[in-house]
Amino acid sequence: MEIQNLTDLLTYTWDSALTLVELGGPVVAVQLVISTIGFAMVLYKLLQFIAISTSRFRAAERAIDLWGEGETELALKLLGRARLGLARDLQFGLQNLATADREQLRDELSRRGMFFLRPYGSLLRALEIVYYLSPVLGLLGTVLGMIDAFRHLAVVAGTEAGSSALANGIWEALVCTAVGLVIAIIFTALHALLQTRLERVAEETSNLLTKVLTLGVGRG
Repeated sequence: MEIQNLTDLLTYTWDSALTLVELGGPVVAVQLVISTIGFAMVLYKLLQFIAISTSRFRAAERAIDLWGEGETELALKLLGRARLGLARDLQFGLQNLATADREQLRDELSRRGMFFLRPYGSLLRALEIVYYLSPVLGLLGTVLGMIDAFRHLAVVAGTEAGSSALANGIWEALVCTAVGLVIAIIFTALHALLQTRLERVAEETSNLLTKVLTLGVGRG
């Protein structure tokens, strides 16, 4: 089938899904529903991480440097333009750095950093469930397909339909296994990608908060 536009792609995808369900039975239908939900979560997470670019962290870091150089007004303007949720927490740390107890300020900034990171870590556990559950469902479909095959084989044993019944059952079982493995492989890779990005955001966050707390160390 030649795919020329989005409508053709959606039609092709839907027809392929129906074909898989016909071949693999209800277990494949459950696998496809789970994978569809999983892809929606992946798309949401990708958009979320794309929105928090490295340049925003660099702008915030530059603002901290300007504050340390005495350019407080320029630093505040740069933090405001950084479009980074953490910017308000950085501003809080900078404004209270000279007066607050360092240990209390450290704890408060750590708490704020944790709440800043929390949305970016959401749904990753759900994605783990997708790639853990898919091969298990594939195994379930395999077992059910083999049970169904031998049940039919017992009914038509000794006839020409016996081999056909066994082949159909094995076919259904293998389709379930294949679909489960493909889904598991895809979501394992996607989860690793998102986890890596989350770790990068956490490192950038830790760097900025630590930079605020150590501002001026080694100068003068």
